[in-house]
Amino acid sequence: MAEPFRKMPADLEAGFPSPDADPFRYGWRMACVRLPSGEETEQQLPLTPDDLLDPQPGDVVGQSGPHLDLLLLLLNLLRNFFLSREDVLVAGDMKMLWGLPTLKEPAPDVAVIPGVRDKHAERESFNVLAEGTRPCLIIEVVSSKFPEIRRNDTEKKVEIYQKAGIPEYFHFDPPTAHTQGRLLLTGYRLDSLGRYRRIEPDREGRLLSQTTGLLFGVAEDGRMLLVLNAATGERLLAPAEEAREAQAEVARLREEIERLRRRL
Repeated sequence: MAEPFRKMPADLEAGFPSPDADPFRYGWRMACVRLPSGEETEQQLPLTPDDLLDPQPGDVVGQSGPHLDLLLLLLNLLRNFFLSREDVLVAGDMKMLWGLPTLKEPAPDVAVIPGVRDKHAERESFNVLAEGTRPCLIIEVVSSKFPEIRRNDTEKKVEIYQKAGIPEYFHFDPPTAHTQGRLLLTGYRLDSLGRYRRIEPDREGRLLSQTTGLLFGVAEDGRMLLVLNAATGERLLAPAEEAREAQAEVARLREEIERLRRRL
């Protein structure tokens, strides 16, 4: 088979790059196409914003630094929190299969899924009907670089996850120029009629996830995400933070023991 072929637009080839002119700005997928000569070749086909609402195996989508940093932080915190729960899967970038005709099937940044039978099974996607359960909370990290992608997270996915019956949907805007350097949190919860209603923040601007018992807030600097156990008020720590705090506690205890020894 011939080498993959990617045709760039004329303005990029001429040396005048424009982010909006690049057809591959949202990502790409490989496809076999037949040329006018009859020869078959693989080409990189650009993705559209609509494609990102229903990704296919092999799609390549880039992620900005702030988006990836917040996504990884969320995954680490939630996976560590539910580590001892064998019935709760915290999935990252896993395509959802609703089993509902015509409803698009995104791959949420983070999905908390209770009631799974095998948390450690290898999955490339999550089949709601086959698994017998669905996410209780989905979190998307908003991509603000392109307005079309932002609308996917803040508008179109609200409709998709509402129709899919996801009890809670949160989307977080990482600190960027679009948010004036601040982290913004938005949450929705299904009402008794199956419609999303905006979740009102508490006095400290935090959003409560009733399905997970977690509070999502923003630190005093306006940029850092804080996740707390709503029952205890304790802040969730990533494994690396827990290790550092444990080491600091060991060092403190050693100093205390040494101080007591010197008194004897």
